[in-house]
Amino acid sequence: MTVWLRHGQSTWNAAGRFQGHTPHPPLTELGLEQAHAAAAEAATLRIDHVVSSPAVRARQTALVVARALGLPVHLDPRLVEQGYGEPIDLVDARTAGALADLPSGTVLAVSHGDVIARAVALATGRPARLPDNGELQIVP
Repeated sequence: MTVWLRHGQSTWNAAGRFQGHTPHPPLTELGLEQAHAAAAEAATLRIDHVVSSPAVRARQTALVVARALGLPVHLDPRLVEQGYGEPIDLVDARTAGALADLPSGTVLAVSHGDVIARAVALATGRPARLPDNGELQIVP
């Protein structure tokens, strides 16, 4: 099972700026609160592994949750947000590769709304939906 978590609000989310592959925008105070709320929710699940996009906003979120779970964070650059001008078929290809390489057990994957929506669509065949900041989506 994969539990997807969209990173908490970043400074660029709050400013309405497109982030794409820009790695450095950190979480806001609200984003940190969202990460802690997600950690409390994730603690009710049996999570075996935490995997994250390397972008600071996702990595910060993953670290908050992983600390609460007593787990390390493994970074996967294929989970980074769609870049400006990056074709969706390339996003799908790297997302599918990341899905195929997830470890066995229950995985918490911290990424970005667009990648999560594409991953859920690829894994389930259901239409993609962009998750809110700090929202968990459980995919059997």
